[in-house]
Amino acid sequence: MGMDRDHILLSAVADEMGDIRADFDSLSGLITDLMVWCPPEARADALAQVQAFDLLLQRLEGLSGLVAALGAGVPIDVALHVLTLSDQTARLTGGLASGASAVSGDVMLFD
Repeated sequence: MGMDRDHILLSAVADEMGDIRADFDSLSGLITDLMVWCPPEARADALAQVQAFDLLLQRLEGLSGLVAALGAGVPIDVALHVLTLSDQTARLTGGLASGASAVSGDVMLFD
């Protein structure tokens, strides 16, 4: 019975994280629009900040996918494969999980 409650809670948390991700995604267009007004001398710094924002979204997406997989009852070693960022996998597993080395880890800029 406790596992069912755990799975329900993990699934609800994953859904909430997905909703937050979708809300952040809606801001991407605004950020692009604002870049037009950015002075040329500040564009490089602004672009780096936009890329950092995009990385945060990728990290949130990874966590959401991981929590959703765990909520569905997927074993941890298998669930870790939903993570697409190797540094995130290493942070979450301490680099000790058998699944950690099998995850690619490429950062996707503006997917």
